[in-house]
Amino acid sequence: MPSSRHVDVIIVNYRASADTLVAVQSLMPWRFGTLWLVDNSEDPAEAEMLARRTSELPWTRRLVPGTNLGFGRGCNLAFGESNAPYCLLLNPDALLSATNLETLVDALEADSRLAAVSPRTFWDRSHRFLLPSAFPQSPLAEISLALASRSPRLGRMASRLYLSRMRRQMTSLRPVETPFLAGALLLLRREAVLAAGGLFDPDYFMFYEDADLAWRLRRAGYRLAVVPAATAVHEYRHKPLKGPLMAQTRTIYFRKCHPLFHRWTRQLGLLERFRQPLCWEAWGDCLKAPISSVAELDAALDGARIVAWSPSPMMMPAAFRPLSASAVSFSPADWQLLEPGRYMLAVEHPALPGKLRYLSFERRAGNG
Repeated sequence: MPSSRHVDVIIVNYRASADTLVAVQSLMPWRFGTLWLVDNSEDPAEAEMLARRTSELPWTRRLVPGTNLGFGRGCNLAFGESNAPYCLLLNPDALLSATNLETLVDALEADSRLAAVSPRTFWDRSHRFLLPSAFPQSPLAEISLALASRSPRLGRMASRLYLSRMRRQMTSLRPVETPFLAGALLLLRREAVLAAGGLFDPDYFMFYEDADLAWRLRRAGYRLAVVPAATAVHEYRHKPLKGPLMAQTRTIYFRKCHPLFHRWTRQLGLLERFRQPLCWEAWGDCLKAPISSVAELDAALDGARIVAWSPSPMMMPAAFRPLSASAVSFSPADWQLLEPGRYMLAVEHPALPGKLRYLSFERRAGNG
């Protein structure tokens, strides 16, 4: 595909050079434009290592701002240097093959009103669990989640509908239009981005900058889509320490993109007061003792297998098994991707096919 040579790739690295180099390797053989590596690490040793490892890749350009710009501003730095008609944003912990990138370009070239596309994305390299497309960031979604928090029964109905829709979406033979896409794996049409006012708003250090971009692209008359024919991996790790930053940028997003809702809810404060704190025991059975290994978890499940899992008791968002695939146990590789913390599982027992049970467990620190 001749046009694929005009795709630039942007990776923002922050103390993840080993992952970054694996992400670069996943795109081989290289047949695109420039690979822009933005190193936010503020670490001379990391910068030197990346320079050494990429010195044999003539299509690579490193940008070292000398300070941590954050994800959005780091992408902006590279986007400003690029002039390619298409730009792929790729997280260091994401893997996308050259062939699948070309499939994404095909989708953009087939529909001039598509501004951005993402692939069907698996959580793990064995393709056992799929990740959902970006969770909606809208007043309706915020109100729905607040209402659901007050009724586990209502919340479970909503999560089942959500899971069913995500599973169907990933089996489509054609691009599936969606209101939001995550910046971790995102192919963008430069013309559309410029028409929407540019890439990321620099007010966002990290998180919600992609929701803001999606909102602006749709206001400019463009559409976004998931392309299930293209497949990628995003080894997402849930890190609770990011929560305060997400809360801060959430406020920025709603103040800018939904100002009436932001004012009506008194800077989201009324919404937070209405929202019920999520008690794990109210949303499913709980394993009392922390779990140290896959073997321990399998023993506790007593023959049940995992259909979906989530860091939220509500199971929204959730990683899930493909629609045609049976439930499974976590593999040792899956276990290593789980950060220490509590998770909710939707499990199914072979004796009761189609009947989901919800069970939470605490993943103990350690390699297990």
